[in-house]
Amino acid sequence: MSGLSLICDYGESDGSEENENDDLETFKSVGFRTKLPAPDLSKVSVIKTEEHIDNPDQHGGKIRSFSHVRGNWATFVFIKYPDLESLNIITENFANQIESIGLECKKCDDFHISLSKTFVLKYHLIAPLTESLQEVFNTCDSFELGFHSIAIYCNEEETRTFVALKADIYSSRGLLMITQKIDNILVEYKLPQFYDDPSFHMSILYVNGNKKNELTKILERLNGVFVKYEKNIGSVIINKIECKSGNKYFQYYLQ
Repeated sequence: MSGLSLICDYGESDGSEENENDDLETFKSVGFRTKLPAPDLSKVSVIKTEEHIDNPDQHGGKIRSFSHVRGNWATFVFIKYPDLESLNIITENFANQIESIGLECKKCDDFHISLSKTFVLKYHLIAPLTESLQEVFNTCDSFELGFHSIAIYCNEEETRTFVALKADIYSSRGLLMITQKIDNILVEYKLPQFYDDPSFHMSILYVNGNKKNELTKILERLNGVFVKYEKNIGSVIINKIECKSGNKYFQYYLQ
């Protein structure tokens, strides 16, 4: 039965051909619309939207700053510390001091200095942004990185407290110039810039939760350990900057 015939059936009263023709003429003249029955969707398959559930227990208590959304790529620019071997002894001594006051600490997954905040980047913007970074870093010179003290930091979510090596004043000047160049690019994409008064540092140990007060109480002891092993750390030449966007890594070599 055609759709038109179905509409006409709803208007039948006695089944006569004459009435059927009259109903058809009425439909044509006034544009009468008959409500059709609702379709049966019980057998139509439904594809559920994939939902990502973050489990902090799978990554040492770390909590995302923003929800995981397909198509959004968490991105940040950083310097990866090149001399990990020199940090092993001092890191173990820091851990002993922290555990002596009843706190459990863990070594950071990697040793790096952030040059940007972590920001969300759409996939189609990854290529143009990273190419812009390449152009900027091509004009930057390699520089010497050193540290001068220990500092305690707590993340904005207050889920982790970090023990970090703080960059010395000369290194901080070079790092500041680089972050300003990065910020100039991020502004073009309407992305968040770095902190107004950045404190450049490299986190090496962390404690879950906000334990800044407890760790600040032993800060003098931690700095004593730093002074003892400062010569072992020394300074290193930084000739490479990296960018991580989701599971993609980009490396940029300085002059």
